[in-house]
Amino acid sequence: MSDTAPPQETPAPSARLIRRRHTTALALVVGLFALAVLLYGWSVYAKQRAALWWSLSSQAVQLQLALNDTLDVARSHVATMRQTTERNLRQPLLADNTLVDRLERRNLAPLRDAPWDRLPQELVKEVGSVHVDPNGDAMAYRRGVEAPMGALGQVSASHGQHQRLSSSYFYDAQKQWRWVYPAQPRDELLTATGKADMGAALAALWDAGGTTPLDAAGPARNPQKELVWTAAHTDPVKKTGVVSVLAPVYSGERYVGLVGADLTLEALHNVLVQRALPMGQAWVVNGQGQVITSGATKDAALPAGPYTPEAGWMRLALRGTDWSLLIHAPNGMLMRQTLQQMVPMLVTGVAAVLALLGACLWLAQRYTLPALQLAEYVQQTEGPAIKRPPPVPPIWKPWFDRVARAALQRRDQAVATHNRSTQLEHQALQHANDMRAAAAEHEAQMAARAGELRSAYAQLSAALADAQANPKKTTPPLLPD
Repeated sequence: MSDTAPPQETPAPSARLIRRRHTTALALVVGLFALAVLLYGWSVYAKQRAALWWSLSSQAVQLQLALNDTLDVARSHVATMRQTTERNLRQPLLADNTLVDRLERRNLAPLRDAPWDRLPQELVKEVGSVHVDPNGDAMAYRRGVEAPMGALGQVSASHGQHQRLSSSYFYDAQKQWRWVYPAQPRDELLTATGKADMGAALAALWDAGGTTPLDAAGPARNPQKELVWTAAHTDPVKKTGVVSVLAPVYSGERYVGLVGADLTLEALHNVLVQRALPMGQAWVVNGQGQVITSGATKDAALPAGPYTPEAGWMRLALRGTDWSLLIHAPNGMLMRQTLQQMVPMLVTGVAAVLALLGACLWLAQRYTLPALQLAEYVQQTEGPAIKRPPPVPPIWKPWFDRVARAALQRRDQAVATHNRSTQLEHQALQHANDMRAAAAEHEAQMAARAGELRSAYAQLSAALADAQANPKKTTPPLLPD
């Protein structure tokens, strides 16, 4: 026989503890699933946001190309005008030296400050206008106009093909005359500028809304002899917003003037509108930060910087200028657009989480919780007080009834056993009392018999003593029965 004590039985956890652990495990599983869905949703959101930004970047590049094409039209137009004018200055034989004479033979009453205004209207539409400062050399234009007029065919073709070009012109460096195409009648020019004479009107043109074209393209501010873009300003004659591209014209090393063209801001605005971005706002700004145009219906003010990608900005340089195409898609707007595209996935994810939660709750209510209630009810029926079974799904009711019947049977058996044990204890106590009484009676009887025997022994001893003392008496005394 082994002397090793049997191992103690590990106490079973209570049903309440099991129920708490089940609730914790269920919450943990649902939480982990929800966290996994959130992490997956976040990764999809990040990818979708990056795709939207990439798409916006691609469309911004397309918009940049469209703006470059528009600006290239004006730049190429002015560059060709300069090339033709400087070639005619270098090689006068290539210029039409009789053009002015032929035109003025058609002009029966030339004006001093607008010598071509009295030409036939059909001819004026073809050759443009010449405006002369009445205070200067009235014949200066005759010595210089033939060089830029060599580009007349190209100028006329460009204006016919590109409506975005407002006007093309040549400005004399000495500010004595200018040539412009299409023609601008003298009266219209004076009325538009609000001046009484051509000298004052030309002064307004030389200023051009503060852009001072002759200075901007001249050697002092443009020693590299490059094409120059002015800031946005209002055309003094047409009263429309324009931006000018200027090219200095040199005869050898002498600055003789400039050729230029005005590009309407509406043309740039139309490019932004026709290629409207799916989100965000676009601006065209020059190197000084001035807004040339914007894609808004009304010119929108440019928000303060910094114009960094982290703040939702894109900056793309426009070819041949110091301009930039700025595009701003705020993070909030990008987030809303991303979420809008993710609505189906979000609905599906939320529905999946809710479906999982509903399934878990249904399974818990249908199977897990009744099983835990059954375990708890089994523990409750181990005591003397047996409660009624709790409300449970019908499939579990027979199990609770069986546990209740078994508990009642155990209680009845326990009561019967207790009663039988009590009865047996009473019988054993009565029998012990009877045994003690019988033992006492027997002991008394034995004590009385022992007394009789001691009395008889004493008598016998006395008789023997007498016999020994009187030998003649031979008859022994009678012994008691």
